Amino acid sequence: MSLACGLLFWVNTNERRITFVSMHTSPVAEPGTPDAGGMNVVELNWALSLAQLGYGVDLVTRRDGPSADCVEIADNVRLFNLPVGPKHPVAKSEQEQFIDEFSSALKDWLAGPGSNTGLIHSQHWFSGVAALPVAKEAGIAHVQSFHSVAAPADTTDPAAGEKAESPGRIKGERMTANESDLTVTVSEAEKRTIIERYGVTPDSIAVVHPGVDLELFRPLSCRERHWNWSGCYALFAARLEPLKGADLAIKALAEMTDKPRLVIAGQAASEFADYEDRLQDLAIEKGVADEVIFLGTQKREELARMIRGACVLLNPSYSETFGLINLEAAASGVPVIASRAGGLEESVADGLSGILLDNRNPKNWAQAIKKFTGSARTRAQYAKSARKFAERHSWADSAERLAATYNQIKARRNND
Repeated sequence: MSLACGLLFWVNTNERRITFVSMHTSPVAEPGTPDAGGMNVVELNWALSLAQLGYGVDLVTRRDGPSADCVEIADNVRLFNLPVGPKHPVAKSEQEQFIDEFSSALKDWLAGPGSNTGLIHSQHWFSGVAALPVAKEAGIAHVQSFHSVAAPADTTDPAAGEKAESPGRIKGERMTANESDLTVTVSEAEKRTIIERYGVTPDSIAVVHPGVDLELFRPLSCRERHWNWSGCYALFAARLEPLKGADLAIKALAEMTDKPRLVIAGQAASEFADYEDRLQDLAIEKGVADEVIFLGTQKREELARMIRGACVLLNPSYSETFGLINLEAAASGVPVIASRAGGLEESVADGLSGILLDNRNPKNWAQAIKKFTGSARTRAQYAKSARKFAERHSWADSAERLAATYNQIKARRNND
């Protein structure tokens, strides 16, 4: 249970703390809600796992509701909500205006509750642009993670990634990638993208694959009650926006003769408020409205139940830096069908935890879905190898690799 911090200005005098900065979205926001997703899961689990290794971690975000100034998330993990901008959620596309105010508030926080900060790790470009100057002024190491990299301004290809939501993004990403002590990416694919687009050297980037909660995400037990829908269903779980490709899942379903249910779990991103309506219209147009179920955002525990009850997870995204949901499905013993794009090639073991498809032809996707929905034996074969693949990606291992990068920065700065 989260508790209000008892002594706001308490510091651990035995250990310099790590500060994660996440300006535009709280690390504890529910994934699948607008502007919350894999980044939130990664940030929170890194923090909790670093704390298990003995580190103190502070999470700093913009207050977007009636939250306390400081909330104790777990032993040695605190969440600070800085009073910047309005006390309500603001679309990501409108958050650039708060960078200077957030930077000033972060500077004040470092002089008070955050005075024992030894390293700042910014999540997303908003946070980096706000935190990097503050870290430099304070003589504190700054690490940058993007979690997604903006598509070049001159491209319309969705495979290049998400479009910049505000004018300063590409400039901000270039600045933080080039001026931070280190950039940490969640995949080799993301590392290559940053090198190609922003001209940084390979040794300025460390890759730390995310982990998966192997207790929360587990195979369906023989005594466990199946999730609500009877029969076999395919699951799509992500924010609802064009980049994620839910439309392809619907089109593939329409190509099938023996149609499973398609369960879509997620909420429209703030910039695409009408996207769910468009998907529902598409389902009607394709004649599969009765088979497509829209459920909105799910709590983590309920999402885990939904995944382990599914016959297959669909991830038809045009571009992902990693694709954490694929690991969660693998841990649940559920095969994944995903696009062969970016970091998806690292979160899916092709032929072991799922299938990677080279094209977006609905008929090909329908055939792949049928491979799993039509054969319990095939699902069982993949379930075993998928779980083994996931077991190589614990959050504890991920946090140890992250801590090793921090120690390398510390050693390098001590030698300078």
